[in-house]
Amino acid sequence: MKFMKLGSKPDSFQSEEDCIRYVASDLATDVVVNVGDVKFYLHKFPLLSKSARLQKLIAATINEQQQQQQPDDEISIPDIPGGPPAFEICAKFCYGMTVTLNAYSVVAARCAAEYLEMYESVETGNLVYKIEVFLNSSVLRSWKDSIIVLQTTRAFHPWSRDAKIDARCLESIASKAAVDPARVDWSYTCNRRKVNSIGVVPRDWWVEDLTELSIDLYERVVSTIRRKGGVSGEVIGEALEVYAAKRVQLDDRDVETLISLLPGEKQSVSCGFLIKLLKSCGEDVRKELSKRIGEKLEEANVDDLLIRASDGCETVYDVDIVETLIDEFVTQTEKRDEVGRSDSSEAVVAKLIDGYLSEIARIEPNLEPLKFIAIAEKEHPGTTKSKKKSICRLMDCRKLSPEACAHAVQNERLPLRVVVQILFFEQVRATAKPSLPPSGSHGSSRTTTEEECDSVTATEETTTTRDKTSGSEKTKAKGVVMSRIFSKLWTGKDRDGVGDVSSSDTSESPGSATTVDDKSTPSTRRRRSSS
Repeated sequence: MKFMKLGSKPDSFQSEEDCIRYVASDLATDVVVNVGDVKFYLHKFPLLSKSARLQKLIAATINEQQQQQQPDDEISIPDIPGGPPAFEICAKFCYGMTVTLNAYSVVAARCAAEYLEMYESVETGNLVYKIEVFLNSSVLRSWKDSIIVLQTTRAFHPWSRDAKIDARCLESIASKAAVDPARVDWSYTCNRRKVNSIGVVPRDWWVEDLTELSIDLYERVVSTIRRKGGVSGEVIGEALEVYAAKRVQLDDRDVETLISLLPGEKQSVSCGFLIKLLKSCGEDVRKELSKRIGEKLEEANVDDLLIRASDGCETVYDVDIVETLIDEFVTQTEKRDEVGRSDSSEAVVAKLIDGYLSEIARIEPNLEPLKFIAIAEKEHPGTTKSKKKSICRLMDCRKLSPEACAHAVQNERLPLRVVVQILFFEQVRATAKPSLPPSGSHGSSRTTTEEECDSVTATEETTTTRDKTSGSEKTKAKGVVMSRIFSKLWTGKDRDGVGDVSSSDTSESPGSATTVDDKSTPSTRRRRSSS
C-alpha cells in the first residue's frame, strides 16, 4: 500500500476526555473550533495561513465574540467531510506536524481540505495540491489502492464526486482490467491464488478483487470496463457470476443491476446463473430474463429448475415459471428453424423436462394433475418428422407404465413406429412366456413383422403427402395392418429375441427397410447363420 508523509514536527495534539483536543504549546490558544461534538483549542495564525474558509468564518464571528467578552473566538463547522478525524489531519498539516496518509485516509483528508479551501491561492504547496500529487502519482497507479479509495468515496459524497476522485478510480481500475495479462507485472491482485504454478496471470485475474464493492460501485466499475473495451463478454459474465455468488442474498435492486450488466453474447453467462437471477427478480424484468434463459435452456439441469414458490402459494416449487421457460425455448427453437439453423437442443431439453417432471411428481404434494399435464404436453409445431424420431429414441418403450402406454398410443404426434413398438412390448408384458417355437418359424415371423412395420410407416407418409385419406380411414388402415402384425407376433414371439424394434426408425420410405440388416436381432442372426 502506498503512503505519503507530510510535515516534520512532532505531533503535539493532546486529548482531554473524548470531546476536547488541544495543542500542547507555550502559547495560549485563541480560537475554538467545534467539529461535531469535539472542541479543538487551537491558534489562529497557522490555521488562517492555509485555510480560506476559516479566515472567513473567524472574521465573521470576531465582533460577536468581542461583544460577549470571550477570551477565544469560537466557530463551528459541523458539516465538514470526515468529521473530527479529518479536521485533525488538516489542522496538523497547518501546524507542520507529521501526518501520514494512505489509501484509507486520503479521501477524507482530500474532501476536508476542499471544504476548508486549502488551495494554492492561499499558500503555495497547500494540502489540496499535495494530496492531488499523491493520488495521481501513487494511489491511482496501484490496483489495490484504487479499489480501496473507490470504496471510501461512498462516505464522502458529494465532495468526492465533485473532486472527481471516484471517476478517476473507475478509469484506473477499468484500464488495468483491460491490460493484456501477459503485460501485468505489478502487485496486481489481492487474490494470489489466481496465479498458476508457472506464474502466468489469467485473463480473469481481476474478477474476485471487485466482489467486495457495494452493488452501486460494482455497477459503475463494470459499466466503465465495458465502455472502455478490451475485456471479453465471457470474462465480464464470469465476473457477474462470481459477484452474485459472493452475495448472501440478492434483493430486487441487486438483480436488476446485474441483469443490466449482462453482456449481449449468448454464451457469456451460464444458464444456471440466469435462473438464479430469475428466482429473485421482479415481474418487470422477468420476461426479458426468461427469454434469455429460453435461448439456452439445454444447459440447465433439474436442480436449476426447482425454483421455490413465493410465500402463500399452494405448491412448494414454482411450476409456472418452468412452464414459461419451456414456452420461451419453443419460441426460440421455432425461430432457429425458420432461418435454417440446425439445432440439436430439443432432445436435450426433452430429457431435462422428463427429469424435472419425475422429480416434481416425487416431491411436490400439491401439484395439480392439469399443471403436470400442461408441461408434459408441450409440443414443437415446427419440429420435422426426422427430429421427432430422434427425440423419441430417448424413450425406452419397455419401461413405460400402462398409463403411459395408453397415453402414447392415443398421441397423434408420435411417429407411428413408436406406437407400434409400445403396443408390441405391452403385449409381450401382458402374456406369460410360452415355449419357444422352432428357430425357422420365429425368424420368418420376425422378418415379416418388421417388413409390415415399414409398410405402416410408408402408408402413413404416403397418406400424409398426398393428403387424400380422411382421419377415420387412416385410423382404420392402421388398425388392419397392426392387427396383422400382432397376429404374426403372437405366433412367434420370443422374449430373448425382442431386440430393437426401431432398427429401421431412420427410414422415410419403404425402400429404406434394408437398414434392418444393420441392427439385426439375435434370432435374425441365428437365422442368417443357419442359411
